[in-house]
Amino acid sequence: MTDAPELLEQAIAWTQAEMPSGAGHDWNHIERVLKNASALAAEEPGADLLVVRLAAVMHDLVNLPKDHPKRRMASTMSAERAADWLADKLAPERVALVCEAIRCHSFSAGFLPQSLEARIVSDADKLDSLGAIGIARTFECGGQMGRLTLSADDPFCAERSPDDGVYTVDHFYTKLLGLLTLFHTESGRRQAERRLAFMRLYLDTLASEL
Repeated sequence: MTDAPELLEQAIAWTQAEMPSGAGHDWNHIERVLKNASALAAEEPGADLLVVRLAAVMHDLVNLPKDHPKRRMASTMSAERAADWLADKLAPERVALVCEAIRCHSFSAGFLPQSLEARIVSDADKLDSLGAIGIARTFECGGQMGRLTLSADDPFCAERSPDDGVYTVDHFYTKLLGLLTLFHTESGRRQAERRLAFMRLYLDTLASEL
């Protein structure tokens, strides 16, 4: 079996070569999730740091566009690829933990993370959807998918149901502002609350400029 620091470096190099890049899910996203996950693991006693970091690095090995018909399967496909690569490099029980964390990180996949490591990686990934970076990623993805910035008639969904398939700002109301209830760790929840406060301030500021 490969030593932990060497294995992580190998995983980073392999994933960089293998992972497709898409709006909001480029290598910078991976680095931020890795940083988030490492920080959360330091606050959650008992977490296997190598498992957490490997899963954070490889969680988007298969990255399908948000409107792709197989989008919900991407995390499972990523886990399968990670399992194949790790098979001769890590003990089977730790491979299983890495793959659970990868499979369960995705909001759209609908899997509930069971292990501490999976809960940490799920929270680390969601944190990158919030705060200043979350706002930037939201508009990056909306622009790539050809969505309008906002509804001229009702930009903040006061009297209509949000439709983030048409308006980018609506994504705050269909998903982002409700993410706090989906966090699994106390440390992740604290960070999410700070980032959500900034997003609400941004929306208030945006409203004042329209």
